[in-house]
Amino acid sequence: MAGDLVRRYANAGALDDFETMEALRHPEWQEAWPQSGEFVTSSANYRVVRTQRPEGAPRVEPRRIGGSGDCWWSESIVHYADGSRWLAVSIYELLDGLVWRERVYFGQPVAAPPWRAPWVEREEPAVS
Repeated sequence: MAGDLVRRYANAGALDDFETMEALRHPEWQEAWPQSGEFVTSSANYRVVRTQRPEGAPRVEPRRIGGSGDCWWSESIVHYADGSRWLAVSIYELLDGLVWRERVYFGQPVAAPPWRAPWVEREEPAVS
């Protein structure tokens, strides 16, 4: 099922299991990073980007996965070698039962402004 596919794919990404990720990708797979305007068009290039960072590969911690049909999403925390932690949301489009397109958005957590406190509930942030 699609949810199992996305779960396996996200877990493989967290483990840097590039072989499993490639097996779950459509032959025309691409990953876009809208914030930087970049996209990766091959599994080989993806592997290089993940493993050849000058400061070392980040660790990805999958959190939640959801979706239906051919559109799914996941939330994760990305731990970088400099100690920073970023939130990431990945959107997956499936085609022929495989991951076809990904869009990944990254952002650092922000402090909640005190003025909103009377109108909101608080939870522990995923990243602090």
